[in-house]
Amino acid sequence: MLNDLNLLEKRDRKEKGKARSGKTMAVMIATLGGSGDIIKLGVRLMENVDKVLLVAGKPLDELYPESEIKKGTEIVNPPEKASELKKLLEGFGIRVETCEVDPFDFKECFITIIGLIHAQPDGVEVVLNVTGGTKILSLAAMSAAGMCRCRAFVIQEKGSRSIKLELPMPDSGYFEKIGKQGKKILSYLMQEEKKLKIPIEECSDEKLKPFISKNISNHLGVTPQTITPNLKTLEFSGLLSSRKGAIKRGEPAGGKCGVKIWRLTDEGKIYAAFFNKEKL
Repeated sequence: MLNDLNLLEKRDRKEKGKARSGKTMAVMIATLGGSGDIIKLGVRLMENVDKVLLVAGKPLDELYPESEIKKGTEIVNPPEKASELKKLLEGFGIRVETCEVDPFDFKECFITIIGLIHAQPDGVEVVLNVTGGTKILSLAAMSAAGMCRCRAFVIQEKGSRSIKLELPMPDSGYFEKIGKQGKKILSYLMQEEKKLKIPIEECSDEKLKPFISKNISNHLGVTPQTITPNLKTLEFSGLLSSRKGAIKRGEPAGGKCGVKIWRLTDEGKIYAAFFNKEKL
């Protein structure tokens, strides 16, 4: 309770400081495991936070059967902790939202956090507290922060107190070198895959017409000859994969014609999630 009162006192001081300085309030995205204390500490130590997005790992017993969980493993419930934190922080005027992820699935965590970052309004500072949760969840949050050029920090004990340690963000690297057309291709394929009612691996060639070279080029307003080099480059980079297929010809020709069907790889989905926010 004393810590909660300290949080409120700190919050009040920041609100007054904000009014004097005119600083814009910020959003904190925080990974959450079994302890809510690091979230409260993050709010206390971070400046101008008025919204917290909690990325809570699903409990082990929801993800795996009992036989696969090591005997003696403590089962924590991050979503339950998130609910407690929501009540506490909202009582102090801080908005809170929660999303649940599989904390052992790097891709799911990564794409989810990129989506949360991109969902924030323009001009709002987004800072990630990557202290909580599994190592995979924390690393995914760090990677998302690096790709999206956001600040990130961990809460670390130093002597008898806790400090906020800012993490250096590396250059985002290759993804910035993908041209505008390449970004459009990735975004288009991601949107089309979302429209499928079953996994893409189970779809017939006819269902995958939007994924053939001709229809990708039609969507982008270019010729298939223009887009082919970019498709091959993205495939060489590991962002796309392709296979041969056959679809029905239109009337009056009839029969089938051979086509190349393109799809995103797991890595391609991560890049597509990032580029989907851009105005291409």
